[in-house]
Amino acid sequence: MNKAVFATLTFAIAAIAQPLAYTLLPGSDGGPSPRFDGAIAYDPVGKQAFVFGGQDAQGVRNDLWRYSFGTSSWTVLSPVGLPPQARFGHTVVFDTARRRLIVFAGQSGGFFSDVWAYDVAGDAWQQLARDNAGPSRRYGHSAIYDVARDRMVISHGFTDAGRFDDTWAFDFKTNAWTNLSPAQNRPLRRCLHHAAYDAANGQMYLYGGCSSGFGPCPQADLWSFDLARNTWTELTPKPSPAGRQHYGMAFDATRAMLVVFGGTGNGALNDTWEYDPKLRSWRPAELAGPPPSARNRHEAAFATDSGAVLFFGGSAAAGLSNDLWSLSPVKPPLKPVISAIVNSFSLSGGAIAPGELVTIQGSRLGPDAVSVIINGIAAPLVSVSEAELRLQVPYEVEGSGTASVVVTALGSTSEAFVVPVAPVKPGVLMSIANEDGSLNTADNPAVTGSVVSLRLTGYGVTIPPTPTGAKPSSDGAQPEPAAATAVTIGDRDAPVISRALSTEELGVVVLKVRIPEDYLTDPAARVIVSVAGETTGAQPVKLAVMGAVNAALAGPRP
Repeated sequence: MNKAVFATLTFAIAAIAQPLAYTLLPGSDGGPSPRFDGAIAYDPVGKQAFVFGGQDAQGVRNDLWRYSFGTSSWTVLSPVGLPPQARFGHTVVFDTARRRLIVFAGQSGGFFSDVWAYDVAGDAWQQLARDNAGPSRRYGHSAIYDVARDRMVISHGFTDAGRFDDTWAFDFKTNAWTNLSPAQNRPLRRCLHHAAYDAANGQMYLYGGCSSGFGPCPQADLWSFDLARNTWTELTPKPSPAGRQHYGMAFDATRAMLVVFGGTGNGALNDTWEYDPKLRSWRPAELAGPPPSARNRHEAAFATDSGAVLFFGGSAAAGLSNDLWSLSPVKPPLKPVISAIVNSFSLSGGAIAPGELVTIQGSRLGPDAVSVIINGIAAPLVSVSEAELRLQVPYEVEGSGTASVVVTALGSTSEAFVVPVAPVKPGVLMSIANEDGSLNTADNPAVTGSVVSLRLTGYGVTIPPTPTGAKPSSDGAQPEPAAATAVTIGDRDAPVISRALSTEELGVVVLKVRIPEDYLTDPAARVIVSVAGETTGAQPVKLAVMGAVNAALAGPRP
């Protein structure tokens, strides 16, 4: 592949990078004191994060805190056993095989190189190795848990004696140290950096830091340590983040990205960068919303079950922080789902007709920022809820054969729902009005010879044509269906007196129908409307009728 094609491919992949968002997690009140170097690790089984030590306004700490993602709250722990001495500039990793928090080295007046384990299930501290059992005492180093080889790997760091460039492994089966340092080609001596573990590629990444006395401070280089071969390789992708130290870094195993946030370079930083091992390139993260304020000496961990990078504490312009931030991909809103489209009066599915009042049934259909497009035309909405939308089918679908219906709600669009288009699809509202405007019921029947009002939808196009979404004026002649309309009550033809488009409701024609003079009393006469030969025969619309004789015997209504 030539360079131009590779560059184009790289740009295309970068252009579709998934946006990320920072979220300030609740629970700061009652949590750890604001501090820097409060090292953090994540327990996926318990869905909780642990913070140990660091330095606050009162001094160096050795307190242990747990943050529950289930309750969004902090708890200070009081484990049994002798705890590690207070320290900062130390590292913690989480031994997932044994559910242990592993603490190594750090500083408090003097320097440490001891190893401690906090057992989550037993709520107890245990010292695994004493000072000087392997690497020399140090702080500002880096550490990872090499899951595949069941060991902690540490590298570089600082004491009063100077900076280091060595790499060591602590075996969790034997509690013994091994020097992994290759004879040549090591990253320059440094401290105040971090390392991160890429399990899929068997690599430990080391980035930036300070090489004062030996080289740049801050550094901007990126190195990869092959955990199977114990060899370092310098990676030189361009562009790359500005040099920095005291930043936060973790490897997002879900997205296979190395993530760096903030730190100190040419001043305090709050930029976010990603390194993609597949493309061997850095890129600024695409953020949806603002990042946290610029800060340094914060700590990071990756929540393997939720796919979020966590950042805790640090020093910002406003002072020390105990904020816990989560950085994760923006979840696209769930798409609206259309399960059915039915006639709003008959509730029958199948085809739709021009001008018809229909109900879309489904989920996540509303209630905000809703639109419905049918064959590229906006459909007028009558009512909106999460599970149902009532709307008028655009008259423009006439003769199109099929209609593609999509719903957009809160910026997310449904899959297209395709339905046949018919010239008419009649449906009658089951509520019928008597001549005096009262509701027809068994206790309030219509009298033979009187005129009742039916509300019809799915009648098709009108004469004269009616614009989609328009209600006719109450002045002058009203549009009426172009298709012929007939009504039967019981087994009798009922004369249609008028059939005008409603001035109050979209997609509705008001039919005024006279009950035959000689119709007998019937508490539930079946009403069937036919439009262009298509009937509402399956629809149980009933009319209560009182014959003329019984009406005379009943006398005037109160």
